[in-house]
Amino acid sequence: MSADALIHAFRLPEQALVAQRIAKKLLLQQGAPTAADKRLIADTLDELWWQAALKPTTVGVPALGDTIELALVAVQLRPAAGAAQARRLLQLIHRAIPYPVLLVAHPLPGAAAGALLSLAHKRASLGEAGQWVLAEAAQTHAFDPARPSADEAAFLASLALERMPRSALVDLAALYQGYADRVTALAVAQLTGCFAAPGSAAQAAAQREALAERQRVQHELAAARGAANRARQLNRRVELNLLVQRLQGRVRQIDGTLNPEPHRPTP
Repeated sequence: MSADALIHAFRLPEQALVAQRIAKKLLLQQGAPTAADKRLIADTLDELWWQAALKPTTVGVPALGDTIELALVAVQLRPAAGAAQARRLLQLIHRAIPYPVLLVAHPLPGAAAGALLSLAHKRASLGEAGQWVLAEAAQTHAFDPARPSADEAAFLASLALERMPRSALVDLAALYQGYADRVTALAVAQLTGCFAAPGSAAQAAAQREALAERQRVQHELAAARGAANRARQLNRRVELNLLVQRLQGRVRQIDGTLNPEPHRPTP
């Protein structure tokens, strides 16, 4: 499996490893609310494996409330799976498993050796008993964990359990958020060229907000460019081009806030 290097990067203790295949019929029964979803699972899912169970007795991290276990799961997609199908399948898997899931997916559409790590915070559905609603998701770009770039290698190294900060080891919910923060940091590294795990919860939150704002501005920028190209009246085209320039400036401003601060030794 091309994703083995990503799975091994967590450096989990032997007692946490499960390596148990999950029958497709279980996902069909528990994670396919519609006939279309059942067809999607049948057409795009090749194999699903429960790789590890992170719980107090296996990793020594306390539970917190309903977060009593984290599941490391690997999904192998069929080559014919498209990008939209892959995204929907990952959502279905997150919703079907009653624990926070560290989901490793491969291969990705258009990247035969590509793998990614997907996380999703979720809550119990208020309207349907036993069902889960995804509240917030974080996902890496597809990359080859066996031949990572410098930033990807730094990201993989940061996933090791023994390298997680003390603040992420107070309970399993904090550990899951710690992994999500590293996914965010990898997205930041794609823009800055430098991977740096966030030094605090506040810094991680600021990075998430900045990335969300950047995505929103990029959508506005694409719309403004398209409208400027279609505009027939000169004054309207000038107005839209000025808007494009302002939005480009806003993107540069956001990118500037994402650059990591230089490390300063503690006095």
